[in-house]
Amino acid sequence: CFSAGAEIGQHKNDHAYKFMDSGTISIFNGRGNWTAREQLRLLDAIEQFGFGNWEDISKHIETRTSEEAKEEYIARYLNGNIGKHTWPPTESYVPNVTDQTKSDHGPLSPDLTYRLPPLDITQEEAAQLGYMPQRDDFERDYNHEAESLVSSLFLDPDEDDNLDIALKLAQVDMYTNHLRERARRKRVVRDYQLVSAFFAASRKDKGRKRKRTKEEKEFRDRMRVFAQFYTAQEHEQFLANLERERELRLRLSELYRYRENGITRHEECAHFEQVLAQTQKQNDTADHWTEKKSVKARSTGIDEVAEGCFDCLLRIEELSHQEVVQIPEEVIVGREEEKSYSSIDRKYTIKQDLPSISTINQASHNRTTTPANQSVEPDSNPNTSSQPTSSPSSSQEKSCSGGAIPIQQERDIELEAASHLLTKQEKSLCIQLDLKPTQYLTQKTLLLQEYLNGNRRSNIVPQSEPESKILHYLVTNGWIAAN
Repeated sequence: CFSAGAEIGQHKNDHAYKFMDSGTISIFNGRGNWTAREQLRLLDAIEQFGFGNWEDISKHIETRTSEEAKEEYIARYLNGNIGKHTWPPTESYVPNVTDQTKSDHGPLSPDLTYRLPPLDITQEEAAQLGYMPQRDDFERDYNHEAESLVSSLFLDPDEDDNLDIALKLAQVDMYTNHLRERARRKRVVRDYQLVSAFFAASRKDKGRKRKRTKEEKEFRDRMRVFAQFYTAQEHEQFLANLERERELRLRLSELYRYRENGITRHEECAHFEQVLAQTQKQNDTADHWTEKKSVKARSTGIDEVAEGCFDCLLRIEELSHQEVVQIPEEVIVGREEEKSYSSIDRKYTIKQDLPSISTINQASHNRTTTPANQSVEPDSNPNTSSQPTSSPSSSQEKSCSGGAIPIQQERDIELEAASHLLTKQEKSLCIQLDLKPTQYLTQKTLLLQEYLNGNRRSNIVPQSEPESKILHYLVTNGWIAAN
């Protein structure tokens, strides 16, 4: 009204007035009586230093502490009327932000590259190598004289013709290839930590790592040539995949062997391996005693000793000064054939040598009379029994084979595999027929299977004498009905 002369209603422009500072008045009544100038400095400081930096805000206001500035701003501009009319629309507004970038998994994708780890070496080791960690460079690089190719090159358009320019460009291209090879070697060194591996042997605080076997070392040496095409992580994963493939192939070969031997459940595998190991141990023990007997026999002048009881071995020295016992060659050949007929021999666990049912029947059919039966039959002949013995050695051999062999055979049958599955009668039958428990169980299983498939007792034709006696035993004990 004073400056423009305006008058409104009862207000006249000629009233009395006085000069006042507008910044000293209070905009909001109460609560500390903040002046307008302080309110402006508070808002300016919030915009300049940000919400929460109350120390700098109080220094900007100059007349208020940080706690007073915080309480005033929250009370007036957040929880007050200004805040209630300003913040609700902002809170209800949810921006719809959409990622417009497309996924790039091509050969130049940034997702396929990663930052190489720094070299894990100490300052002393870096000084020995001439390595500068801050520059990630060596004092002497690979092919250090490569710069000599281009150090003296320059282009002179006036004097150089097209051939000279092409030659100089070829030299530049050669230098570029050298630089690429340097970068590749540096990447391999850093990625595979070759420098750290070089100094690992001389470090005192080196961690304990699992020692690799000879086969694993040879395998990694063969695969080392492919390391230049992979990163360290990819190369380790590649080797782990190959080792896992090898383990699976070995496991498959084991499962094939189990299946070929008729094993269809996992709980049967442990028993099969136990029986196989026991059989192999018995074969090794038998070979050991055979070799020991042959060496002792040669030392006493006896070329071969008849199979008998264990007590006969103690009397070999007595036979040395008596008449030498000659063992028929047919008996020895028969024993070798019997040993080869074993159904649990180790060679039958190999895939290509597995016997079929027809092979087992043929082996049983081709079996001759056992040595034990041959030694008993001459005694049962009245003509031979009435003849007197011609020498003391023959009488000793006869007494030894006639009295002690059955006891030793009973001990031997208990040591055979699967003997715990037989009854006493079946063990006696095996001793009589000179069959191993596994061979007896095989013949018994085939006969029962043939009987259960529909063939009656009268239709089963034995293929050999042992099979006939086993069939007679099964009929007598009620396994097969007699009709």
